[in-house]
Amino acid sequence: MRARSREVNIFNMSLLDILCGALGAFCFMMLVLLPYYNPPASEEDLRKERANTDELVKQMERLKEAAKGSAFAQQMSDLSQKLQDQIKELQGQVNQYAAQNQQLQADNQSLTKKNQELQRSLDQRRPFLTMIATNPRQSIDLYLQDDVVVGNEKRSNPPFNPNQQHHSAYWPGDISAWIGGVASWLVRDSPASVHYKVYAKLAGDPAGRIAGSVDGVVVGENGKWIVDIPQVALTPERFWTLLGTLTGEPDARVSFKEATQQERDAEWTRLSKGAPPPSVASPTAAQTSASPISEEQRRTLLERLKQQQQRRQQQRSSPPEAAPTSSP
Repeated sequence: MRARSREVNIFNMSLLDILCGALGAFCFMMLVLLPYYNPPASEEDLRKERANTDELVKQMERLKEAAKGSAFAQQMSDLSQKLQDQIKELQGQVNQYAAQNQQLQADNQSLTKKNQELQRSLDQRRPFLTMIATNPRQSIDLYLQDDVVVGNEKRSNPPFNPNQQHHSAYWPGDISAWIGGVASWLVRDSPASVHYKVYAKLAGDPAGRIAGSVDGVVVGENGKWIVDIPQVALTPERFWTLLGTLTGEPDARVSFKEATQQERDAEWTRLSKGAPPPSVASPTAAQTSASPISEEQRRTLLERLKQQQQRRQQQRSSPPEAAPTSSP
């Protein structure tokens, strides 16, 4: 009997068949997966991706190790709660700052409006003094009625009242004064294009009024300009009259337009509720010979009025003296 061979041959046809089949399957898989393969642009990018991947793996390992204990989980919960509280607190501060910002914006708008009003008031701060005198001397009243309208309430100074003995200033800063046969009216704010009706009236007792004349002058700030008011006759019957109209000019001056006799008669009829105006008597010889107030007298009276005005302002600005306290 022939003995069998004990030699084992691994690389036979069956193994080669298996290897070829596996290689074919691998090639087929590579062909399918090849469009989805995106290799790194360079070796440096490959090292960076590898380092990032390793770092992510290490972080995941540390989190896995740390998450095993309950104490860490409690710390994470406390930290998350603190972060949420801080976020709420910061949100509250943000809301508070937003409200403060809105308030500051409103205050800024209010201050801007006030500054504009103050600037407008300063631009209108162009004072002038109107002064009249009678001849012969007797008590006289002067009134300037303007057409200024202020505010939404349309506030304006009251009209001339023939039955009122002396008219007082209406607007803040204006001053009216009278000394014997001289009356003055100081206007502090005189916007351009504003009109002032100038009225003169014998202010003494009706029984003591005498026929005479009145004239005057308008003086600008620090005497930079002077406008004369022509002489007008006054009688006990026609004891008041419209002298004319002052108009504010753009160059901080005022111009004067004398009223006509027709305008004076119409003003008398209007304010006297339809009563016809008395006839104006011509001045007598004595009145005609009497000289009107001179320029030197006007300047002297003007200085006296300025001194009185300064004394009044000092009295208003000085604080009241404290009353002495009695010792116990």
